[in-house]
Amino acid sequence: MIPVTDEHKFWQLTPDAAAELFKYRDENSYAEVLSWGFDRGNASDDKTSAYAIFSHVAISGWGKDVLILSARKQADGSWRVTHEIERAA
Repeated sequence: MIPVTDEHKFWQLTPDAAAELFKYRDENSYAEVLSWGFDRGNASDDKTSAYAIFSHVAISGWGKDVLILSARKQADGSWRVTHEIERAA
């Protein structure tokens, strides 16, 4: 996996996976009210998997909530995206 800390570079490195991850982030209800900013990500050398970590300041104002999205290309060419949310304490 190749670590990336810049959103623009992430898009350049793995455009298909980035498109799926950002689309998933933008189209799901947990992201509607909150502005999730890109923090960092990793992309596989063969461009068949990637993950991105997004965050925003918690509504309470104490710490950050973290959204982790991962994408893996399936045998049929489609992408499977999963998510995990870590709430600030």
